[in-house]
Amino acid sequence: MSNRASIRSIVVSLALLLLAGVWFLLSRGDDSSQRAADEERGGDPALLLDRVWVDSKPEKYTDYTHVMLAVSHAPIGLFQKASAYQATVELFEYKRKDALLGVHFPQSGKKRETRYRVRECSDLPPFDLCLELSQNPWGGPRRYYGMKNPDEERAELGELRHQLEHRLAEHKSSP
Repeated sequence: MSNRASIRSIVVSLALLLLAGVWFLLSRGDDSSQRAADEERGGDPALLLDRVWVDSKPEKYTDYTHVMLAVSHAPIGLFQKASAYQATVELFEYKRKDALLGVHFPQSGKKRETRYRVRECSDLPPFDLCLELSQNPWGGPRRYYGMKNPDEERAELGELRHQLEHRLAEHKSSP
């Protein structure tokens, strides 16, 4: 097993221990006229949703990777910072209007707004999208990478995505 595959397995295993479970099917449904207007402004802000965003690929067990996921079926998402040995996760509620994202962190009560842009890029293969934030509401990186094609994302990040979605599902069903 290659070093990169070993690291990915350990990160996935850690996330399984922290987040365990299964849940939800993706749903999308954006107004096509809004999407066309968004694309004229330099990208489709709706691409932010239902996509796993990572800031890097770990090379060592101690390398941290930041992850973000916001889902469309409920206005919730999460930020995660994890290595093979440690993970920190914070859930957030959001409101999105065009390319402005309002974020509320229920644990701390913090509220932040950030502008964002999703564009095609090839900076970190196999990822083909870049998410650029004017500021990171959680304090992490301002650039993340994602995949346009959901099938390719499942092939690369399936287990991680599954764990993140489960964590969000737990939040949705909690009091």
